[in-house]
Amino acid sequence: MLRASVPQRVFRASRPTCLALAFALVACGDKTPPTEPETSSPPPDTTPPTPPDGSPAPPPPDSTPAPPAGPPVHVGIPFGPSIYTQHESANLLVPPSELSPSFTALKIDAYRYKLLAALEAARRANGRILVSFSGGSAEYTDSNGFNLEVWKREVDEFRDFDLSSYIADGTLIGHYIMDEPSDRRNWNGHLVARADIDEMARYSKEIWPDLPTIIRGWPWYLKGYSYRYLDAAWAAYHERFGSMDAFIASNVQDAKESGLALVVGLNVLAGGGEEGLPGYHSDKFAMTASQVRSWGGALLDQPYLCAFFMFRYNPDYFTRADIQEAVAELSEKAQRLEKRTCLRP
Repeated sequence: MLRASVPQRVFRASRPTCLALAFALVACGDKTPPTEPETSSPPPDTTPPTPPDGSPAPPPPDSTPAPPAGPPVHVGIPFGPSIYTQHESANLLVPPSELSPSFTALKIDAYRYKLLAALEAARRANGRILVSFSGGSAEYTDSNGFNLEVWKREVDEFRDFDLSSYIADGTLIGHYIMDEPSDRRNWNGHLVARADIDEMARYSKEIWPDLPTIIRGWPWYLKGYSYRYLDAAWAAYHERFGSMDAFIASNVQDAKESGLALVVGLNVLAGGGEEGLPGYHSDKFAMTASQVRSWGGALLDQPYLCAFFMFRYNPDYFTRADIQEAVAELSEKAQRLEKRTCLRP
């Protein structure tokens, strides 16, 4: 799990208490209102001058806001990258398609001051968003590992958000409840219990009943528990996992055994093996265009998928001409698949 950067956590620690409405980001809370000048002059006369010929002055321009956009149109399954920190995108308010014409979805972290604007931008561009409301694992890990009560408090910061319209029209595709519960490095040497995972999902549905709950957890790790609230597991391919056919078959089977939907993806920045591209990760290799095309295409041949995400967004990587071409081919394939949600099958 990539830990949140210091600037990111500063934002989370000082979240304002008012909502961002559509694209207008209204500052509040710790922001000091502008000081009124000691004296003020009357506003300028804005009445249009009477034409010299004495004819009636033209009416003032219509200041009525444009009506909201119609319902979004979504085709196929969500396809795009994960974005973990604010600096990875110049502006997280942009819809997926403005980061790349091939992206139809993004996975992002929630920030009170920009969440609604991000969702509205995605809606108007027919994009889809997967949201983490709790931040990185460091926020809710203590000496005993995962702390469920602290995780709930992180999520509670968004309890007052009415997200129902974004959930109903498919713009908000899921709550990303956790990253890698089976990786002891994230949890001070412990594992996250499967009962706690389902409790996280239950708590999410207490707030947003119709929002799919998605965990980036291996289907094999999630097996053996009767889930009532968790909707989807996640399997991302890395070169070290070997045969793609075996990878797909085992993860689909394991997800089905647990009654879970399945999100898949590629670890494009660090999963290329020694034949990959250097320079995008300190000690690993990024996937080449050929690897992206081959491995991603094989994953998208599996009809059980509900979404496809790549780890993770890097502008230098995704603006390479060869990567752009490979990603565009995968995007077209993702859009040809049957549209579905990531709710439990």
